[in-house]
Amino acid sequence: MTKQRIGVLAVCLLVAAAGMGQTPPAKQTAVEKKSGGAARSALVMPGSEQWMDIPAAALVGTPSVEMGGTIKIAVLQGDPMTAGRPYTLRLSCTDGTKIAPHWHPATENVTVIKGTFLLGMGAKWEDATMKEIPAGGFASAPPQMRHYAQCKGDGVLQVNGIAPFVVNFVGPDDPGPAKKMN
Repeated sequence: MTKQRIGVLAVCLLVAAAGMGQTPPAKQTAVEKKSGGAARSALVMPGSEQWMDIPAAALVGTPSVEMGGTIKIAVLQGDPMTAGRPYTLRLSCTDGTKIAPHWHPATENVTVIKGTFLLGMGAKWEDATMKEIPAGGFASAPPQMRHYAQCKGDGVLQVNGIAPFVVNFVGPDDPGPAKKMN
């Protein structure tokens, strides 16, 4: 190898090592708020997520079906509650957990990391219409799209989008967003 290639390789390794030495994202939240939310790099290793209950402020309304399991959340990057800010989070759910029909104010992008995720569209829960999404699968729901889900096996989902991450539960008779009249 030439001296020039060795020098470039050394610089690349130093930059990578410096990036890995940063504080994990969960510990940066207070710093980001103080600094006006300046963009920061994020590195989260498998198993290092900091799981917690979903904040009550993220849940609006009353679920129309029983959850039947538990869901935990881990924020990997950003602030999912501050409008207009990008975020990435993970949801961990136990086998059989149901997420009642709901909608979000912004696009929701979901990647299945572990387990199988069942997804249905509409304001009324219907087992027969749910689609199975295996690990590695992806789904995206536009703002106000009524949908519901269930975890088949213990699972982990990665969700990313633009905040706020709010779950607005709906009843089976919810008509959905009003159509614009011309």
